[in-house]
Amino acid sequence: MNLIRLSIERPIAVIAAVIMTVMFGLVALQTIPIQLTPDVRKPVITIKTDWPGAAPAEVEREIVNRQEDMLRGLEGLEKITSRSETGRGDITLEFSASQNMDKALLLVSNRLDRVNGYPFEADEPVLDTSGSEDKPIAWLVLTRTQGNDRNIYSYGDFVEDVIKDRLERVPGVSRSNVFGGSKRRMEVVVDPARMARYRLTVPDILDTLRAANSSLSAGGVEEGKRRYVVRTEGEFTTLEQVRAVVLRSLENPRTGGVARVTVGDIADVRFGYEDPTARIRVLGKPAIAMNTVRETGANVIETMKGIHAAVKELNAKVLPAQGLKLKQVYDETVYINSAINLVQQNIWVGGALAALILFLFLRSGSATLIVSLSIPVSVVGSFVAMALMGRSINVISLAGIAFAVG
Repeated sequence: MNLIRLSIERPIAVIAAVIMTVMFGLVALQTIPIQLTPDVRKPVITIKTDWPGAAPAEVEREIVNRQEDMLRGLEGLEKITSRSETGRGDITLEFSASQNMDKALLLVSNRLDRVNGYPFEADEPVLDTSGSEDKPIAWLVLTRTQGNDRNIYSYGDFVEDVIKDRLERVPGVSRSNVFGGSKRRMEVVVDPARMARYRLTVPDILDTLRAANSSLSAGGVEEGKRRYVVRTEGEFTTLEQVRAVVLRSLENPRTGGVARVTVGDIADVRFGYEDPTARIRVLGKPAIAMNTVRETGANVIETMKGIHAAVKELNAKVLPAQGLKLKQVYDETVYINSAINLVQQNIWVGGALAALILFLFLRSGSATLIVSLSIPVSVVGSFVAMALMGRSINVISLAGIAFAVG
């Protein structure tokens, strides 16, 4: 009764409180992420390490086991799951719900820096804040325009360097996956007959090329007050450099002449493409497919707007010169907007029915109006609590509001 009497005696204070509640609720509504369903999965960090051509047992022994030993005991870590497959090893770190992911990323990165002795052919580990079970929010296909006869899989490096990079720079996108593309590579196709003539084997050629394709530090040279760092640069950048690598030198004891056998004498050195691991077709035409996965807690609506802008920018500036066209074939926001609109419609219907029932019982238009106005004010005020608690707007939370309104 004291609260009712206080509200009647101080109407200006009550009106000010209602206005502030509505204002804070509208501001909080702009910051709450919109999703189809709430995030119920704990925060995870995925570590991916590629080792092309390695068997699963080798990946587990040389990479995964070493990383697991170093990552044990991390703050907030609850579960470690690893998977080794041909050419790649994945480790999934599952943290507690209250874990600061920025701090966790820093700790994981520091631990991985302590792991040494990786195989020579292995790539550096890559960290990702989304798990493999995360559903993509968008699918896109890259096709050739009329007059472009180049194989679509040969655009794999272009997609990785340009399109994928642009999509992953969209706020809210955790990663982008590409399917159907191949990477450009330098191929050394040896001739068995010429190898036998010069008594060379494939391991001999591999060891020589591996030794020649390296950059090493040779220390420093001090001259007075100056110190020069000496470093040998031997990484291959052109086909001619590979062809000129000496495999064997033979000296003629009579004439003193030296005969050299190079890679170009026994092999054909050229640029080619890896065999594609997947072949994608869209309406009977070859294509490259890619998807985008959102970050945990990201606003799907805002993220999708950024993806649409990125696709429009690529089609307008970059892709026409390559004879390509990028098209979006799946958009999760279509289903999100449909589901949310349906729940919002139920909220309006529930509010109208509640006001009608109040009018039938109260028999007073003014009293019904006052109570009816409190319903939207309460709904808008609940957004403040949702923002403070880190909740998202989804079909579950909106269904709860619909039940409360009714």
